[in-house]
Amino acid sequence: MPRKSAFRTVLLLAALSACVGQAPRAPAPGAAPVAGGSPRGEFQNLQVLPDTISRAALTAVMRGFSSSLGVRCTHCHVPYEGAPPDSLNFASDAREAKQVARGMMRMVRRINGEVMPAIPELGDQRMQVGCVTCHRGAPRPLMLEDTLLTVARAQGADSAVAVYRALRAQHYGGFTYNFGERTLSTLAARLGAEGRQAEARRILELNVEQFPSSAGAAFELGRVLEALGERDRAIAEYRRALTLQPNHRPAQERLRALGQP
Repeated sequence: MPRKSAFRTVLLLAALSACVGQAPRAPAPGAAPVAGGSPRGEFQNLQVLPDTISRAALTAVMRGFSSSLGVRCTHCHVPYEGAPPDSLNFASDAREAKQVARGMMRMVRRINGEVMPAIPELGDQRMQVGCVTCHRGAPRPLMLEDTLLTVARAQGADSAVAVYRALRAQHYGGFTYNFGERTLSTLAARLGAEGRQAEARRILELNVEQFPSSAGAAFELGRVLEALGERDRAIAEYRRALTLQPNHRPAQERLRALGQP
């Protein structure tokens, strides 16, 4: 897949993400208005947050949404007609993402206010979830393997590999995506379960490239190669797994099954 096409795919995924509002964090249910709160009615069309919330507290909540989802204010808010783009109509419900955000706020409020306190094992330990719990800085709370699976199904494994490389270049070292070995292994297993063995092979080749010292990655590639009838390549991967981990029993068993010493 050409590099430009890969980045177009990444941008397309980002655009799709921006179309769906996500899980902002809500104040605890029944919480009293913050000291120094605003007079009732200063902020228009507040349906989940208290209408006596202070400007500072409201700003902090909104900034929390932005950082947790990696979006700007315009994700939920539209500008006034004919006004500069940064002049936002915060009271407007024109953007669907704002409606979804309210639903997510109510969901988080219920989890923190009803579900978590009802778990006996937690005892007095106070635990809460927030936007960032699932979103980790992304508009849509998708695991990396889910994103890549969507690309692989629509455009093939080479496109998925290109998207992986682009996302890794942008996000590696952060917490939005897990670029560990098991992510690609899980993706390959899901492709294999759908009968997409050739695409699974491409993903596992990428896994071996990213984790050259992993006996498990080499073995999994060998299994797919064997399923595809590529016996010699499968044997080579099994031998590589044993070189990396001499007591790797699954690789030993497959070599014996293939008549190899």
